[in-house]
Amino acid sequence: MASPSTTTAHAPAEPVEIRRADGERDAYYLQRLQHHWFGAEYDSNETLQADLFDIAGWSFDGDPPEHAPLQSMGVIAEHATPQGSVRVGGGIAIRIDHDTTVDELPPGSFDAETLAGDPSVWFLLGVVDQAWRGRGIGRRLFQRRLQWARHTDAEIAIAMGWERDGPSSRPLFERAGWVPVETIESLYAETGRTACPDCGVWPNDEAACQCDATVWAMDL
Repeated sequence: MASPSTTTAHAPAEPVEIRRADGERDAYYLQRLQHHWFGAEYDSNETLQADLFDIAGWSFDGDPPEHAPLQSMGVIAEHATPQGSVRVGGGIAIRIDHDTTVDELPPGSFDAETLAGDPSVWFLLGVVDQAWRGRGIGRRLFQRRLQWARHTDAEIAIAMGWERDGPSSRPLFERAGWVPVETIESLYAETGRTACPDCGVWPNDEAACQCDATVWAMDL
């Protein structure tokens, strides 16, 4: 899933480095972003979702769980200060097989069997802190993941683009040449998404996001 990373907000002028996520601290940071923006499960320093094991440098104890990615890649946007670095955004992409891609695609009028590659790369998350938006950081996070995807053996890249009333990730996909496959109304209400700033829904609420989402695809 891809969340918004482009706005015209007033932004700091300090430089930001885009680097590959590496290690447990980065993995947990990305999981916190998933939790905040999408309601993904999060238990600080206790559990880590399977999508982030590669980034953390972890291995599975026994067989990987069903739908575990074949490979993961994270990116971090980081601003260096005299007191230390500050992470101001991040993104995740995973490489998964054909059958898992078919299972993960939402119901639509498209043919999931035909759309899914063997394997595919999914763009799961792309977020920039609000105070740092409007400086092209989201675009750089997006491009870094796309470069990685093109160096895998994946046939296609797929993403779910959050359609918001405010800033949207749609311009990122359009500028990069992705194809909008289908926009699905109230998709996140169906998937039980429990965090959305547009809907005013957060993980502790007993409500779900009502936003639409677009399935995007790009041949690699």
